[in-house]
Amino acid sequence: MIRVLLVLSFFCFTLSYSYAQENSQDSVKIEGVDDDGRVKYPKKLLVNPEFDFKLKKTETGKFTISFYTENEKAIKIKIYDLIGNLIKQETVSKSGLFTKEYDLSYYNPKFFIIEAGSSQYNKTKSIIVE
Repeated sequence: MIRVLLVLSFFCFTLSYSYAQENSQDSVKIEGVDDDGRVKYPKKLLVNPEFDFKLKKTETGKFTISFYTENEKAIKIKIYDLIGNLIKQETVSKSGLFTKEYDLSYYNPKFFIIEAGSSQYNKTKSIIVE
């Protein structure tokens, strides 16, 4: 009797799981798998090759970020510490060249992760400012 209940419950779980997988509204659809095993995703998820930013250490604890945008979409700049805590966040919504110096000399350790981009794409880089 217990075996029958276990088999029935497993069968019901399998059916409900496969139904949920078929009807899920996943935001990222896999387009297929190449012969070498690489997963192909839609091109709209790829990194925008036209957007890039540069980081440059200026002094101990200070660095500049600079980038150029041609449109006026909002670019968010997020600065994280070594363990992933968000330290600073800023939104830039003007086109053209943007350059700004950040002073994080009061913060230890001196390793930061900087993420810049919009809702469609972003890039992440790191810098050590010792």
